Amino acid sequence: MFCPRLRHFVRLNQNGTIGKCGHMVNQMGFKTFDDLDKSDWLAEVESTMSKDKWPKECMRCQHTEKVKGESVRTKSIERHKVLKNRRENYLVVGGVLDNVCNSACQTCNSTLSTKIGSLESKTYEKTNNIDQFYNLPQNRILEVDVNGGEPTASKNYKKILANLPENTIIVRMNTNGSRMIKELESILSKRVMVIVTLSFDGVGDTHDYVRWPIKWKNYAKNVKAYQDLQKQFPSLRLNSWTTVSCLNVANLPNILDFTTEHNIDHDWAFLNTPNVFHVKHRNRFTEFAKNKLQSSSYAQCRKIADSVAIGKDNDKQLLDHINRQDTLRKIDYKDYFSFDPNFSRNNLANRS
Repeated sequence: MFCPRLRHFVRLNQNGTIGKCGHMVNQMGFKTFDDLDKSDWLAEVESTMSKDKWPKECMRCQHTEKVKGESVRTKSIERHKVLKNRRENYLVVGGVLDNVCNSACQTCNSTLSTKIGSLESKTYEKTNNIDQFYNLPQNRILEVDVNGGEPTASKNYKKILANLPENTIIVRMNTNGSRMIKELESILSKRVMVIVTLSFDGVGDTHDYVRWPIKWKNYAKNVKAYQDLQKQFPSLRLNSWTTVSCLNVANLPNILDFTTEHNIDHDWAFLNTPNVFHVKHRNRFTEFAKNKLQSSSYAQCRKIADSVAIGKDNDKQLLDHINRQDTLRKIDYKDYFSFDPNFSRNNLANRS
């Protein structure tokens, strides 16, 4: 088993440390790039994978490959074939540049969103990794994939886009689609390939709840604007991403309807933290979703149903968490979901 991200990917972590792939779970962080590159931890992860075994840190790709046969790992292998021809020891730099964000997503936290931080406390931690970025070996960087937070809300991100490493050939941007990236045309005119991932976690009301306070109508409008820009610059690539949680798993068929209608590549992965939102737990959201997915016209939705509502009941824990979140946001989840949140759950409390 092989994953190029172990040697060629560098992640800027929220806490100011340097790590590896952002899809890893519970990975270690290091003070410097050299500390990471020479670490026993990285050597152990590589050794495990070389024996065709999944490292525990790689469970997200393991699960995704099991469900749909491909993952971030498999797609990275395709990128590796291109990048290694440019430079054998190339680097892709990803992770968190800062946590400036205009959204307070239900499944996110203050380390990735200043909007959430401002709701939770008057004094909250702000991430700023711009010095860490420029301390990396700049001549080895072929691809820049740093995000937020929300790039369109970040002054640091604008600095990076204005001063890209000289060998950069690809820039990846992950945006919530609430705003246009104003610097795009300037970068595209330099013949740099730009790949914009329009991240969204639902259609309509589901989107507006999970991605509060940004609005679905703005996202849909900006998708069209990006597609119009793509006609002018063929080096602009668009795709979309969904983090699947108990809050939006029932909305997956609607998400696929939208991406199919607009001819946008779509990828997804299950949310792992906070665990209360994991689709494996049984609660009013996942039990409703399981029934809907099992009857979906999409084969992948029917397959995903096998991973939904298969664990222990966490309905009370989930509602307690949601109600705390809703109180901070001054909203009510019952106003956003089309199913009756009080439907009978067949003596759920008696099941374990």
